[in-house]
Amino acid sequence: MLSALAYHRSVLAVVRRVDERAWAALHGDPEGSLDDLLLRNAYRLEADVHPDVFRAGERAARALELAADVDYYQVNRAPNASYVHQAGNAVIVFQGPLLERLDEDELTAVIGHELAHRLLWQADKGGFLAVDRLLDAAAGDARTPSQYLETHRRWSLATELFADRGAYTACGDLRTTVRALLKLETGLSTADPDAYLRQAEALDLSSGSRGTSHPEAVGRAWALKNWLAGEDVEALVTGPLDVDAPDLLDAALLRELSRDFAGAIALTEGLRTDAIATAAATFSDGLGAAGGEVRFDEPLAVRPVDGAPLPRRRPLAPSTMRYLCYLLLDLATADPEVGDDGLIASLAVARRSGLSGYVDIADDELGWSDKQRARFVQAAAEVAG
Repeated sequence: MLSALAYHRSVLAVVRRVDERAWAALHGDPEGSLDDLLLRNAYRLEADVHPDVFRAGERAARALELAADVDYYQVNRAPNASYVHQAGNAVIVFQGPLLERLDEDELTAVIGHELAHRLLWQADKGGFLAVDRLLDAAAGDARTPSQYLETHRRWSLATELFADRGAYTACGDLRTTVRALLKLETGLSTADPDAYLRQAEALDLSSGSRGTSHPEAVGRAWALKNWLAGEDVEALVTGPLDVDAPDLLDAALLRELSRDFAGAIALTEGLRTDAIATAAATFSDGLGAAGGEVRFDEPLAVRPVDGAPLPRRRPLAPSTMRYLCYLLLDLATADPEVGDDGLIASLAVARRSGLSGYVDIADDELGWSDKQRARFVQAAAEVAG
């Protein structure tokens, strides 16, 4: 049986804790039905006229272990398919000439994708549906903080990857699933899934999807293939740890990272003064014992947030590396009494931490001469060992 992505489970853990009143209000089965609206504005498909649709739907539901009656409707728009979550029967709406382009196996994949949404919304006693409702409502409010908007975007991406796994589960074949995806995305009546999978391998998708509601189709094909190979594909959803575009989870991770790094800086020989400790305390609740060195130029092991699943190691985006450099510079210059020794100590910290851009930032901000820069860098190399 399919399981939600780690991203889904992590966001669920945080949202469930953050606002219990909103959670209680949004948690529960859907109420009401859209049957009247659909009957007035769409064409309902009947089994005796469209037996291939119903055969494909029965096959998909059986593969997904969903005991659900499904109603199918057709409307005249751009080719697509969508799932309508309501009380009573599941509803799938086909748009445009999509059914004319798909064979029965491909249609099974498309219906499996849509029914996977129902599978997710029913999981965890409707918990994932409650989060989806909350994030949808937040996205429609101009007052919503950017962290919620980014969480909504990533949540949508993760949901589509889950649904793609439902498509594969329904039809049982990767090539068929990708071919159906290609026909839907391109409008072509024939498509080569093998060529598209080779196209996907030519891209570096570890930087994350730029999609707003769906990952790029080529990324979806890549994610499905690599998920089947047992690889972690959630980098497509989250990308690197980026201080300029954090979601709710990354905002918490960045706060922890800032606290840890500020605390380590304040305990560094040459920077261990009351003034620097006071400045570091704005990031940290308290300074503990100095821990081991952390390298920021390699994927970073981060702690889970609020009992969420253990996150994978995360590379840092250039913006986050630059932010850490400025954090270090701010603390290194918080106490004028440390003078050049403090700057040398900070350069040694940067060297040990893999913050290669720190020397240029410090030089730009402090206006060193070439002679000063060379002397500081040499002295820091000796301190860092």
